Amino acid sequence: MKHQTAKKMVLYSVIGTMVAMVLMGATVIFPHPLVLVIAMSVGQGIALLSLALYLLAVALDLQSQGGSYIPYEEPAVAEEPAPAEPTPPEGGAPPAA
Repeated sequence: MKHQTAKKMVLYSVIGTMVAMVLMGATVIFPHPLVLVIAMSVGQGIALLSLALYLLAVALDLQSQGGSYIPYEEPAVAEEPAPAEPTPPEGGAPPAA
């Protein structure tokens, strides 16, 4: 990644995802209906924001790398030159003069 902004976006995305997971995991410890609804709603909102930040960072990184991709080209295989003298026929017969 070249852009410092993209690195920060990925970092915030990871932190946001972890916060969302903690909020959703808290409903296991505190299984009250109101806590469950609030934690799942807020957790989903934070997770969607994290996903949007991550996708934006990927798009920014791809945009900055757009012109530098050079595909590998295999070198052209040179054809073998024609033999200077014709090869003798099979069977050991002398060539005709």
